Amino acid sequence: MITRITIVSGKDESPIPKVTPEQLFQAHPLWARDIERFGPWNSEEDECRTYSTWLSGARAGRPIAICGSCLSSLDVAWRLNSLEDLPEWGSVLAVEQNTGRGQVRREWISPPGNIYGAIKWPGLATGAPGEFRPVWARILPLIVGYLACRALKDIGVETQLKWPNDLLKDGKKIGGILIEERESTILVGIGLNTASAPEREQLRPDHAVSAACINTEEMQLGPLETWIHFVDYFKSQFDSIISMQEPEEFLKILADQLVWFGEEVKIVDGPKDVSVGRICGLSADGGLIIEKDGVQHTVYSGSVMPL
Repeated sequence: MITRITIVSGKDESPIPKVTPEQLFQAHPLWARDIERFGPWNSEEDECRTYSTWLSGARAGRPIAICGSCLSSLDVAWRLNSLEDLPEWGSVLAVEQNTGRGQVRREWISPPGNIYGAIKWPGLATGAPGEFRPVWARILPLIVGYLACRALKDIGVETQLKWPNDLLKDGKKIGGILIEERESTILVGIGLNTASAPEREQLRPDHAVSAACINTEEMQLGPLETWIHFVDYFKSQFDSIISMQEPEEFLKILADQLVWFGEEVKIVDGPKDVSVGRICGLSADGGLIIEKDGVQHTVYSGSVMPL
């Protein structure tokens, strides 16, 4: 079981990628700083495991598995979960992804220096078979987006949520959220452009806003240090949201975090009868309320774009 900040490296035919602390150090200057800060890294072998480990000398009690270049941090998290090695709030942080997944499982460009993480989220009530899922479970992407914006604000980065799962800074995408569920297990994938961002020509025309990165000359956030802050913030704030508020109350608060709230936008690949309209808020189940010609419509799919 992963109980501390740990570098994991697959053995033999393990799908977990092979990596060493030295390779992480060389991957990017920000990784070099993080590896140095959280060292020394102490090798620990267990013949029963299909991967080798290096434990952080910082002895921070956070269950974070750091892995090398992989298809997706979500894939590594699912693998560790299948081995019963990923506890609740345990997470995976990849140095690089070869086939990162974005909205509708679109590929997202993922070079070293950015954040590619996956968290094992606490289980939520899902309802009996055939019943509608409880509201908190249905709006989980919005909850995670809200918490991500608040976590970034906590370290001095002002962001807004582009419904349903993109993070924007000054109107440009700096991150995204993807949630995967298998039976009763929920994994939350989060990507953040800390060090670099895709060029405009690498994005889908008319479907994606321009991308940007968080770091500036004055602020250089490392992947590991920032990921630790994110996981700690999520863990400390999530329970208070679902235990102290009604979903409708939370959604009203969240509406103020939406980019282009009250403005005219276009909906790409959404309902045929709602291609343009004004964002009015969120419905009780997390849908985006769009007003068109004096009539309000609730949108549940599509890409929101500025006019």
